[in-house]
Amino acid sequence: MTNPLKGQIEVTLGSKTYKARLTIDSLVKIEEELDTGILELAQNIALAKVRIRTLLVVLRHSLRGGGNDFDDKKVGQIISDVGIVTASTEVAKLLVATLNDNDSDEEDKKKAIE
Repeated sequence: MTNPLKGQIEVTLGSKTYKARLTIDSLVKIEEELDTGILELAQNIALAKVRIRTLLVVLRHSLRGGGNDFDDKKVGQIISDVGIVTASTEVAKLLVATLNDNDSDEEDKKKAIE
């Protein structure tokens, strides 16, 4: 079970569901490793301008953040098994969940109750 209050989400890759989490530290590492800002990276994925290396790096950091002990080889095998489109979709969902302003969601819920 994931804990959204800690930024954990579930990522479904093929028949398996994994815990994933992107912290500020992991986002910085992704930016440094790919030499691209995280918002630009998210935008590129939305425009279908994604490289397999990008998928691998984001998934590796997020899956490790979720408590999984995966290296590039294991993540590459997962991408190979599920396909690039599925992997891209899950990475996009992960980035949206991570970059979404949860505070504004809470404010909207409070306003709806009032």
